Amino acid sequence: MKRTRLIVPLAAALLLLGAAHTGRGEDASDTAERRASIARQFVSLLGKKHVSKTLIDDAHSEKAWKNLVESYDDEHCYFFQKDIDAFEPMRRAIDDALLKRDISFGEKVYRVYAARARDCAIFATNELAKITADSGFEAALRRPTTGEYVFRGEGRGWPKTEAEREELWRRKLRTELLERLVEAELDAEKSGGKKVPLAEIASALAEDYAQKVDALGKEDDLAAFERYMTSVGASYDPHTHYLSPALQKMFEGEMSLSFCGIGVTIDTRRTGLYVLAIMPDGPAARDGRLKPGDRIVGVGEGDGPVKSVKGVPSEKAIRMISGKKGTKVVLDVVTADGGGARTRIDLVRGIVKLENNAAKGRLETVKHGGDTLKLGYVKLPLFYGMQSVSILDLFKSIRSATADVNEELKKLEQAGARGLVLDLRGNGGGSLLEALMLSSVFMDAGAVAQIQDDDDKPMELSGLPGIAGGGWYSRPMVVLIDRGSASASELVSGVLQDRGRAVILGDRQTHGKGSMQEVIQLGKRRGGALVTRGFFYRVTGSSTQVKGVASDIRLPSVLDGITKLGENNLPNALPWTKVAAVKYEKAGDVQRYVPELARRSAARQATNTVFQAHLEKVRGVAEACNRKSLPLDYAAFKAQKRRDLQCGVDKVGFNGLDVDVVPDADACDKNGLPKRGKDVVLDEALNILADLVELSGGSGKGK
Repeated sequence: MKRTRLIVPLAAALLLLGAAHTGRGEDASDTAERRASIARQFVSLLGKKHVSKTLIDDAHSEKAWKNLVESYDDEHCYFFQKDIDAFEPMRRAIDDALLKRDISFGEKVYRVYAARARDCAIFATNELAKITADSGFEAALRRPTTGEYVFRGEGRGWPKTEAEREELWRRKLRTELLERLVEAELDAEKSGGKKVPLAEIASALAEDYAQKVDALGKEDDLAAFERYMTSVGASYDPHTHYLSPALQKMFEGEMSLSFCGIGVTIDTRRTGLYVLAIMPDGPAARDGRLKPGDRIVGVGEGDGPVKSVKGVPSEKAIRMISGKKGTKVVLDVVTADGGGARTRIDLVRGIVKLENNAAKGRLETVKHGGDTLKLGYVKLPLFYGMQSVSILDLFKSIRSATADVNEELKKLEQAGARGLVLDLRGNGGGSLLEALMLSSVFMDAGAVAQIQDDDDKPMELSGLPGIAGGGWYSRPMVVLIDRGSASASELVSGVLQDRGRAVILGDRQTHGKGSMQEVIQLGKRRGGALVTRGFFYRVTGSSTQVKGVASDIRLPSVLDGITKLGENNLPNALPWTKVAAVKYEKAGDVQRYVPELARRSAARQATNTVFQAHLEKVRGVAEACNRKSLPLDYAAFKAQKRRDLQCGVDKVGFNGLDVDVVPDADACDKNGLPKRGKDVVLDEALNILADLVELSGGSGKGK
């Protein structure tokens, strides 16, 4: 291999600041001059290093302009058309400005947005105050009406007048009140609890908007700059970004399954710093006082004063909480179960292990043909571990996905498992090297993939036995994928399919990310550029870009019908391409059994009422996630919400590349693995594996 630089198909969840954050460190050296210098360096590097080999130009400027404006107002409910007109001169001039170290447009858009959002929040609080004072409003809200609120701005321009925007906001507020009122009513119906007065709901919503007003008064220039650079990077493709020093630390922590902090995730879907979860064995977990649902309202450093974070943008407040190992952070907390009581908690920051992303396995049993078959199940959420083929890496003490899977397989072998379900659902990728090594666990040496970057000819990548030992695991296997399986997951599932080693089960196809990114440092405390440098291809010559890996037998997850998911639905996605196939030997011939496996599975599904109910949920989630408007009528809204909750749409979260399906509290075992009977896709995957063991005579080669 002639190059030694790091090329990583990054995990999808690391590319965006999504619903949960682990903390970021402040950079006291940040200045406008420094940011302008970084911007010039960033765009110059993109022109030299991006796979497209295109300098930033007017075409990129137009895309960056749209990315930036829509990132602030994709509902088209904050800006006026006159604001958009004022931004218009920069539509094809962002490139010129950045090359001159002029970052003022990003700051301008943020300032206008902050002013408009503040006005809208004040309007909302005033409207909600009228509602709480009007005893007849609840009855009026329940009366039949017509109309809808279109909450996606696509296809709708920006309001031209104050009156037009206010009417838009009245519709928006009505749907937000209906959302909270109906949820409270349905919760009360389910639990037998008391009815929540509409005035109380309106007051809580008003408090959220009041806090937004406070937040907008505390401008964060660094956050605005990062958003601007993200918009510029994404004009090249969805995976090219500016990485702040803090975001780089997040990536490094994810890939090593550890980071420094207090060990909590913050739910940024809510206004304020609400604790979403406590990470196992972190400082917060060991202390025991902080609980999910608690709200952090003040943060102090060491023995210094505790400062209120009310109105502080969540990302800035999270940066205040994070810090160096061994340092003390003091939190003022409003407890979730204390009736609004406030307490003070001091914690010492430490290393937190991200064990939820580690490979785990267990022995399963399936009734089959009058016998009980022992089968193995291994879930791999992320390709963490070694990043380079440098000989030094082979001797470092690095947590490795391949090594962990290997250990789980050895345990399953000792327990007598006769086949394997490898679960890559939701696995957004990670280390290319780990993907190559993991493939080598299941196949003898040979071609695994091809990569192509710059103007080079495609280069064949062979398996890397490394830790695992080439092809030692030879039992029948199936691989579970979904629309959240991306990058390195697609490389592994694709080669196992192409070389006849495994049957692929799951959604119609995987995510479709066939590009490779390289992290290029910009300098000390300047962050880095995450740049798409090339593509990887299957041994057949087909890229996984956009098309992904198609399942051999479709077992749809709740993600399968959501149209906005997948690479092909991301703005500025790079196109599918093809190169010449490489010579490769089949590692098996399990594809010969797919028609019979599919026939048996279809027969089971048709008579399985639980699986049919699951398919109804899949259709319901698709309908809910694909809609673009909400009814203004109370009865219609409530009926729709009831159907949505029955389908479990509240358990599905996604934002760009970040896809998450939150299982019910009792759906996972103590190790975080899905329980039998609670995961119908896993249940059927095990049935298909049992059939494969029978048809193949227990040989993973399928001969």
